Amino acid sequence: MSVLSHSITAMALSTLLFVGGHFILSHLVRKPLLARLGDNGFRGLYTLVAAVGLGWMIWAHSTAPYVALWGDPLWARHLLLLVMLVAVFFFIAGLTTPSPGVVGAEAVPMAYDSGLGIHAIVRHPGLWGFALWGVGHLIANGDVATVLLAGGVAVLAFGGMLGIDARKRRAFPDAYGRFMAHTSNIPFAALAAGRVRFDWAKLGLWRIALALVIYLVVLFGHRWIIGLSALPV
Repeated sequence: MSVLSHSITAMALSTLLFVGGHFILSHLVRKPLLARLGDNGFRGLYTLVAAVGLGWMIWAHSTAPYVALWGDPLWARHLLLLVMLVAVFFFIAGLTTPSPGVVGAEAVPMAYDSGLGIHAIVRHPGLWGFALWGVGHLIANGDVATVLLAGGVAVLAFGGMLGIDARKRRAFPDAYGRFMAHTSNIPFAALAAGRVRFDWAKLGLWRIALALVIYLVVLFGHRWIIGLSALPV
């Protein structure tokens, strides 16, 4: 039983499956599996591995013993409130904004001359949302199980940004090359360099409002969703 749950070993193995499975399927064995299974078969296998890894990781974390590293300092819990506000905004904006970075949307037309919305700020907002979630929770929850879980999510998110760029730039050099030329993986770097203009209309105030609503729901519902309050005490 300890191999599957109730141990730090289970937490480490499940995180390795979740994170490693993504990288292996996305890069190391992607081409041969696509050739053998086809698009639908590959996506099905990818989804299965991701779902099993995520489910096991969540279960392992919920049953893992508490082994403190730096604990949960109060200042870090306050910091997490701010980090998560940005994370939720990035995630919602990325989820609702068309992008060449999304699977199957590599040729999405982008009007660069008129400016961009969320992608003027950062190239992969959705992944940045996950990365900030991971980094924020890692800092604010310094026990081994949470460091493994949150650190694994952060590594996957940051690595995913680089992996997506490399793969899509090879496969779609013109369309994705233009996207990369006008955006940056470092927030606000493309704007600071003058490579793109910001367009408030493309960002959409409704995305900011929606992110704020979801943030408040998660913040005050955290105790019922996760079992622990997100409010610093």
